[in-house]
Amino acid sequence: MSAKKLPGYKEATDEIDKILQRIDDNSEVDVDALADDVERAAELLQLCGEKLKAAEVRVQEVSQRLAVEQEHDSADEEE
Repeated sequence: MSAKKLPGYKEATDEIDKILQRIDDNSEVDVDALADDVERAAELLQLCGEKLKAAEVRVQEVSQRLAVEQEHDSADEEE
């Protein structure tokens, strides 16, 4: 059994938008479909949150690395 590929952030937010549009457009409520949509949207929101946290960590790592390099370059210039 192959693992289902997780969508990227953009794909996930696009799918969330489609789910919200589908819910807004329905005049009749299909409880089963609504429950499935809400469950899927919750999964996608969790995925997006995880991706945002991972991106934040990466940005902080790059910022720290750049700060260290800048300090190193400044120290070299002073010598």
